[in-house]
Amino acid sequence: MMSAEVQSQFYLLFLAFFWGIGMCFVYDALRILRRLVRHSIVWINIEDILYWMAVTAVLFYLLFTYNRGEIRSFTIAGLITGSIFYLKTISPVYTALVCWIIKPFFRLFSGFLSLLRKFRHKSENNH
Repeated sequence: MMSAEVQSQFYLLFLAFFWGIGMCFVYDALRILRRLVRHSIVWINIEDILYWMAVTAVLFYLLFTYNRGEIRSFTIAGLITGSIFYLKTISPVYTALVCWIIKPFFRLFSGFLSLLRKFRHKSENNH
């Protein structure tokens, strides 16, 4: 039977693996948003800064709660392994599928907005 310390470290490795997947999943959501809605470089940088601030806070919480604030190589290995697993397996399918599903709605919505702008512009010119 494993000691409580080893079980705790195994659990942290397991959590780190899934946090690595979660980090990449959230960043993919930003990438999808950027594909669907044009962003200036300033907004991309702001989004990235906010993303990394949130990731840092979550990882700090994870390490502080489950490992008394110690950074261990197995934790970093779990994060990297989870990230690579996600990026090589799930990410391409997820981003392509979500873009394929959502893109028609964005086109419809942007067409609707452009129609509204035309009518608004005409009504402003008539008055």
